Amino acid sequence: MTVLRIHPENPARRKLQMVVDALQKGELVSYPTDSLYAVGCDPANKKAVLNLCRLKQIDPRKANLTFLCQDLAQCAPLVRQLDRNVFRVIRRNVPGPFTFILPASKEASHFFQNRKKTIGIRIPDHVFVQELLSAFGHPILTTSLVQEDELYDKNFETLHDEFKHLISVMVDDEQPLGLPSAIVSYEPENLLILRDGPIALKQ
Repeated sequence: MTVLRIHPENPARRKLQMVVDALQKGELVSYPTDSLYAVGCDPANKKAVLNLCRLKQIDPRKANLTFLCQDLAQCAPLVRQLDRNVFRVIRRNVPGPFTFILPASKEASHFFQNRKKTIGIRIPDHVFVQELLSAFGHPILTTSLVQEDELYDKNFETLHDEFKHLISVMVDDEQPLGLPSAIVSYEPENLLILRDGPIALKQ
């Protein structure tokens, strides 16, 4: 594993490119976000997606993974058309620590072994992740590296020791772990909060 220590507000371009290169090679990479520490891969690389599911010990046919997107434009091809009022609420809350469960488009279903009806979408308010998504050019398939019940037991060093043989690149911005993102599910003409996050949803 390669460990990249970065400045939280001004990550070096050379280190950013190393993460992009790893993703393009089909490797798993880990990074901080505006919520929990996360691990991700190129969703177009089927072997990488299987490795991501194996790391999380989940069945690829049942995996509830999330697409990390730079902005609404980047996630638009993955999601079916939304109710106008729901779209306005989402737009008011991104970027931010929210995972939106939204109806999947046909394009999104191509990345999974089964035809998924919904997918998770995250647009993080985090400097490094935003720059990574811009440099990579398309969404990253992602999941939390830290479980909710492990929040107070894990830090970068323990995560490194646990996953060093499974992840190619691990980014450390030397900031404390955040809190889990809110989970907000799309219902016809409405949004339902399934899990509260660090900040309230703006209606």
